[in-house]
Amino acid sequence: MKTLTTAFVLATLATTPAFAQAYVPNDRLTFTPTEGGVHISGSTGFGARGHWCAAADYALREMGAQDSQKLYVSEPRARGFGGDGGVTFTLDPAGLTPSPVVILGGSLTKAGSAMTISHGITLCGGLQSPGR
Repeated sequence: MKTLTTAFVLATLATTPAFAQAYVPNDRLTFTPTEGGVHISGSTGFGARGHWCAAADYALREMGAQDSQKLYVSEPRARGFGGDGGVTFTLDPAGLTPSPVVILGGSLTKAGSAMTISHGITLCGGLQSPGR
């Protein structure tokens, strides 16, 4: 019984964001704090998945957000060439029309795209460089 209880506790803890492996941007991303959020520019090398992961990790670590809170795209990435390729994320949906992220690829180009921070953290799995 003790073994089963220990296994259950460890399994439960391992699924919480505190035990999730965070994405390390390796100086390829620039984080600029904004009013209620963060502007992330640069390339993760992992597309939208890397940006959502980085934004969720930033919200948890730097903004004191809870894993159940939603993260929104407040200023989407510009389509086409030009600009810094950045995306601004926020915890405040005011002025946005929230829509759940269904397909990651286009989610960074639509203001109001939203997912929970815990979902963003799950996207971090497998984004680490070998040897990290």
